[in-house]
Amino acid sequence: MPGADPSSADPTVSIIVTVWKDPRVARTLDSLLAQTRPPDEILVDDGGGNDVVRQITTEYTAKDARVRHVDAPGNIPESRNVALGVARGELVAFLDADEVAPPGWLEALLRPFHDPRVGFTGGPTPGLPGTATTIGAQYYDGYLRRFYDTVARANVHALPMGNSAWRLRLFREVGLLDTTLFRRAASEDQDIAVRALAAGWRGVYVPEAWVHHDFTGLSTRTLLRKQRVYAEGGFVVWRRRGTTYEASATRVAPYVLAPFLLVVGGVLAILPPTRLGGELILLGGALLLGALAVFLTAQGIAENRTYPGLKWRVLEIPRRWATLYGAFRGWLHYGWSGRAGKP
Repeated sequence: MPGADPSSADPTVSIIVTVWKDPRVARTLDSLLAQTRPPDEILVDDGGGNDVVRQITTEYTAKDARVRHVDAPGNIPESRNVALGVARGELVAFLDADEVAPPGWLEALLRPFHDPRVGFTGGPTPGLPGTATTIGAQYYDGYLRRFYDTVARANVHALPMGNSAWRLRLFREVGLLDTTLFRRAASEDQDIAVRALAAGWRGVYVPEAWVHHDFTGLSTRTLLRKQRVYAEGGFVVWRRRGTTYEASATRVAPYVLAPFLLVVGGVLAILPPTRLGGELILLGGALLLGALAVFLTAQGIAENRTYPGLKWRVLEIPRRWATLYGAFRGWLHYGWSGRAGKP
């Protein structure tokens, strides 16, 4: 707990850069050292794996003593908790190694903290120009831009931790990041935000506090795998905290009904007595899936000018299926309560 008043006019700020074997952290550090509101310290939160990050950090520390290497092996919440334990700032900002901050980022992200009721803030993460080269990456870029405008703006607990700022005091009051959630993608950012809001803190979405997100190497396949992993952790948070920000019965139903009809129809079509009924159900499922694809494509094309990449919105179908599959795996691993089994 810092000695100074956490709601003072000019609080000290630590930036925690979460990284795992990613040399792009050098570009992130360059952007942080060019901030109009200079940070008081920059902690390179090294999740381990090899010595690349340590070597890069050592070079930057030699040029600027504010940059410090933090040896913090483990998954994301475990690693970030180590960094929180050594952070000296009254406020802590989080950035990932695949993100690049414009010069005014930190100043904008910290502005709402003049209100002592604000416990955390967050901003959007549009794609770094020239890196969204695959269809999956282009869609994800458009999806995220729309997500921040329409979902995160109204549900601040949905703000990812990569590009956020928090009062260090908040972690002392409500606890550190939960390390008992799903190990690969714990949804610890959503969980801590829900706990902070329940404790009476305010969260603020700051649209002008954007950072560029490098989508190099993101394919449709990796996007769906990432979504499945996020959903497994998200299921656990939903069952433990009773909250979500995107899923609802109405939104999920169209994506469940079509494959359900296709599976039932396929099974019934195998046996001669039920073949005709099965074929009709198969046809109904195919028509429903086709109608959903046409609807999403038309909607995406209409929104593509505002959110470039949404012309591929038909990918929302496999993305939702990956989400449901991840939630199902979460149920299998952690039970309906979200607390069964081991992390």
